[in-house]
Amino acid sequence: MRNIRPLLALILIATIPLAAQAAEKAQGQKSSTPLTVGDFAVMLAATTGKGPALEVKGAAEALVKAGVPLGNPKAVLTEEKLVEILGFYGVRVKSSTPRQSVSRSKADAALLLVAGTLSSVGTARAGSAPTPSTLNDCLAESNHGQCVGCCKLLGGDANGCANFCQQIKVSEGEPLP
Repeated sequence: MRNIRPLLALILIATIPLAAQAAEKAQGQKSSTPLTVGDFAVMLAATTGKGPALEVKGAAEALVKAGVPLGNPKAVLTEEKLVEILGFYGVRVKSSTPRQSVSRSKADAALLLVAGTLSSVGTARAGSAPTPSTLNDCLAESNHGQCVGCCKLLGGDANGCANFCQQIKVSEGEPLP
């Protein structure tokens, strides 16, 4: 199961340029109106299932309440803001042109990444405890392998996580060996 997530991410990353190119060809030409943060919020709310996806105000409020760093819904969506939003969902991307506005096809491709991340996290942690927020939460896992897996979900590398999870967690009332 651990090997499926990186493979899924690699496949999704490889398909973004193809999806963006296909979407732009289908439109024939770029839209003259730039995509706003609010427009992207509506698209994102529809993808994640958070809040009403019909109007900008409702979608933006629901996403901000969930912690998504949207900012001003009326502002033009830049690559910098898109990277920040994707980072909230655990998708690590970089932009070589952070001030450039985002086309609708790029936004659609980004939503594919978010959807893929949400589905892979959902299947990887189905039936288990809530997603950990700190490394100390990982130490509470029942064994070393689960601790390492938890640490990797938080962005740690394999060796660092293995070393971190070697810590002995002392229970109250039990002496150290």
